[in-house]
Amino acid sequence: MVTTSHTPRTGTPTEVLAGLVERATFHNSENGSCVLRVKARGQCDLITVLGHAAMISAGEFVQASGSWINDRIHGVQFKASFLKATGPTTVGGIENISALA
Repeated sequence: MVTTSHTPRTGTPTEVLAGLVERATFHNSENGSCVLRVKARGQCDLITVLGHAAMISAGEFVQASGSWINDRIHGVQFKASFLKATGPTTVGGIENISALA
């Protein structure tokens, strides 16, 4: 589900994105910077989400607000200014978290 919620003064629309983390491609434990591949509601393909989270792993549900960017090398990505992750709710997600423990 991708919806536009409001437009800040910069003129870039802020949008909301929610979905399941398929994989955490990159996570810096020092500053929380992360690159996620997310199966978003209403989208066929995985979405690349850039953001910050203390901890994040596959199977977690994320809610993010931010804007779409088009990186010259990596293509269209969602740059999250806010990212909230909640624990896994699927069997596969719970198994992924258990394997890390």
